[in-house]
Amino acid sequence: MRRAARATFATALLLLAQAARAETPPEEDACADDTPKERPSTGKRALSAGAAVVPGAVVHGLGHFALGEERTAGRLLLAEGVGLGMVLVGGGTLFATGASRYLVGPAAALTVLGAGLFSTSLLADLYGTLSPDGSAAGARLSRPPLVETAIGYRYVYDPQFSYRHFVAESIDLRRGPFRLTPSGWFSTDGDNARYRIDGAYRLLGTTPEGPRGDATYLDIAIGGVHHRYAPVGFATSSAEARVDTRYDLRAIGPTLRGAFVEGSLGYGHQWIDYRLPGVDVPSDDEMLLLTRFGFGVLLRGAAAPGSEMTLYYDHRHDDYAAGLLMTGLGSGVAGHFGLTGRWYFGRSLGVLVEAQAGSALLTGASLLVREGGNP
Repeated sequence: MRRAARATFATALLLLAQAARAETPPEEDACADDTPKERPSTGKRALSAGAAVVPGAVVHGLGHFALGEERTAGRLLLAEGVGLGMVLVGGGTLFATGASRYLVGPAAALTVLGAGLFSTSLLADLYGTLSPDGSAAGARLSRPPLVETAIGYRYVYDPQFSYRHFVAESIDLRRGPFRLTPSGWFSTDGDNARYRIDGAYRLLGTTPEGPRGDATYLDIAIGGVHHRYAPVGFATSSAEARVDTRYDLRAIGPTLRGAFVEGSLGYGHQWIDYRLPGVDVPSDDEMLLLTRFGFGVLLRGAAAPGSEMTLYYDHRHDDYAAGLLMTGLGSGVAGHFGLTGRWYFGRSLGVLVEAQAGSALLTGASLLVREGGNP
């Protein structure tokens, strides 16, 4: 019975792919020289998108296979397999060792990054089949600005604390491969403030003075944070080191031009200082696993170069969104999810909007002003 069901399932997949590919004759693969193929018809794109969802949610790349992009489909399926393998190895290590403190960091990082590779391969399959401009899409690339400032408002709903409203400020300074980014969040309804400084060196990718390239980059970053919770009598300070990267997905296939994946892996150490009046409480410290992955697209049309949107998961627990609250033993273990969008109206002015969901809910927007770097 099971063998017959599997055979029927495989036959249905083959017929679905053949039906989608029958509308246009086979063409040469355009991935090698990034030459766009003929845009698929609306019907073919709809059928391919359906294949990407069902059963493509289980076998990633089926949407591209139905679209006639066999090479891209194979690469997405490979990414899914590698990601699933990382999850099994990392999760299996955590289970087998009882989350041993000697192995929990590497095993958890492997699990989170594997989940990121697994999920972003599915999102890439959906993007490549649903994107209306298909392989003819032109990426709106730009060099990073020499200076970018941001000032705006954030609303934070945290059931554990009374603060709600914040002014958020940051300035991003670049010179060649170097970047320095001080920032701060200041509550307007209570003495709560978070100061952060980040520095990075770009090993690979576009710089403000260099030629425009694709969206790929590789940075080494270090940072420090001080967060003051004065009304409840404690403050935290931390130091961290990370590797941040972004990969342009047009290297995977022409239908993925304008899309990218992001990843970050690092280590942090946090010190907690209790400041309760008349009470002597020893300070505490803990390690921080800094892992992040995301899937993003470069915005086109009326948006100026540098505009983009990113959906991401961040495993860090020491910011305002912190870790997800769930029922059972898994509550607080996972990090939080977020969505960030940048829209530039022209060369200099733009807006940033963001939302995060963890143990707290966060939303807000900032005015962006940039100078230099962009076309």
